[in-house]
Amino acid sequence: MRSSKWNRFLRWRHKVDLPSATEFVWIFLHISPAAARFRKVLVCPKLLVWICFILIVPVVHGQTSIVAALGPHEVVIGADSKRKISEFDPSGRLVDVTSTLACKIQKADGFYFGCSGPCGEVDVTSIIVRASRRAGTIQRKVEMVVPLVEDALNDMLRDKSQNALRRYTNKPTVLQLLFVGIQAQTPLILGVDFHNRRSPSGEVSVRAGETQICEKTTDACTHLAIGKTNAISNFTRKKGSMDFLARVEPVVGVERLIQMEIDEEGDDVGPPIDILRITGRGAQWIRRKRRCL
Repeated sequence: MRSSKWNRFLRWRHKVDLPSATEFVWIFLHISPAAARFRKVLVCPKLLVWICFILIVPVVHGQTSIVAALGPHEVVIGADSKRKISEFDPSGRLVDVTSTLACKIQKADGFYFGCSGPCGEVDVTSIIVRASRRAGTIQRKVEMVVPLVEDALNDMLRDKSQNALRRYTNKPTVLQLLFVGIQAQTPLILGVDFHNRRSPSGEVSVRAGETQICEKTTDACTHLAIGKTNAISNFTRKKGSMDFLARVEPVVGVERLIQMEIDEEGDDVGPPIDILRITGRGAQWIRRKRRCL
């Protein structure tokens, strides 16, 4: 189904509180199910630190900004580079956050894509690349990808403890995908949201929403974005913003929108910005950080 508004954007948010190191140790020794077993190791502080280190679980969160735009004969996709890695203790409390640079624009057979959410935990890249090797149009390949990602997300949630599960179910959308390519000489963007659903019995599952489609055969949609989009949404509500995006080259528009998110959401979204242009002649990197070469 095509989007009825060309400035419709996909969103994903995640917020957590940081406990102090003292709170973590006290919770682990007095409240957690393992407390009774590990109180005795207080006589060996180094061992206690090692045990705590083992039980801290790193999780990569999709605080990101990925934007795609259509031109007369091209489609452009851009992404920020910041990836946050959060570490949680057994009680589900966040104990540390670090960041690194990531290559967020990925290549498949016949198209490129980006992901926001727990992409690495379910190995979204491998799922999409394998599915893309099958015969079919870009839209057909995306149709094959959607149920595979659904199954992977549901398998992931089933393996989580109740404390860990809350990190994924406290928001309506758990993961987003953005696909770009040229199909039958027509530039194409597709976006898919994966939403949490809770049954009357309280069981949580993931289901994909409708696929948003932007193609040059219609003026209904020329831009799609996933991840952090607050600044982008605020900009598109301003008078003349859509006229600006229609006038500038897609590369300029994509870079400007992502930079808005970097300026407003610097804790979660960061430079450098990677930009890829795809035409009927192939793909061309306008900007790409060295580590992604």
